[in-house]
Amino acid sequence: MGLSRLRWLAAIFLFFDLSRAEAASPATIRVLADDYPPFLLKSAGGLSGPYADAFRLLMRKAGIEVVFQSVPFKRAFLSLANQDNTCALAVNFDQGESETVNFISVIAPITLTAYKRGDNKSQLTNLGGLKGYSVGAVDMAEVRDILSSAGMPFTAVKNSATGFLMLNAGRFQVLVSDLPPGPLSGDKQVVKLFVVAQVERWLACGPRVPPALQGRMRAVLKQGLFAEDTAPVWKRYGMLDYYRETRNNWLKTS
Repeated sequence: MGLSRLRWLAAIFLFFDLSRAEAASPATIRVLADDYPPFLLKSAGGLSGPYADAFRLLMRKAGIEVVFQSVPFKRAFLSLANQDNTCALAVNFDQGESETVNFISVIAPITLTAYKRGDNKSQLTNLGGLKGYSVGAVDMAEVRDILSSAGMPFTAVKNSATGFLMLNAGRFQVLVSDLPPGPLSGDKQVVKLFVVAQVERWLACGPRVPPALQGRMRAVLKQGLFAEDTAPVWKRYGMLDYYRETRNNWLKTS
């Protein structure tokens, strides 16, 4: 065999070896998310919590490594448009942003529910019935829109844990929360009134994330962050009951 043919064969083998190595090495995406207890928690490594850990687990199944960065929700969309391989986790769907951002998949449902203290004997069944009552609400875009549209003044609270403490302290009579009291405080004095709305959290990616990569992410997020494989993650954070209830209710209706 001539020297030129040997060189030609060596070049072919080298090409395929490099191709295999590139295919075997996982892609890496940067994921922006805001602090959202108890689902997303700031940590030394960027972010932890059941949303972050479940998402990392599912992405590894798709051959994708994740680097988390804590960014306020309001800034997340601004960062997606001009940065390579960048996505935002747990954002709300925004029709205006959909012109420049790709909403890949719903990752979690959020049930907004009204609660009262157990010693409050009022029978309330809808938003209209809250007029004349003092209302507290978690500070979320969807909650602000719903209550503002209903002409309902309210006290914004940082998160549900704070909200339930304030409700029990009598700071307001009704709390609109994105979480039930059980996983947070175990307080049995709180009574559920009615569901205010069902909203969703999404994974959104910028236009510089390759379509093939978006397809791999979409494939492993068919059940959002409540796939069967993620149960140990939710258990580790003491939220297995929340996982089971959410998964059962969500998959029934999806």
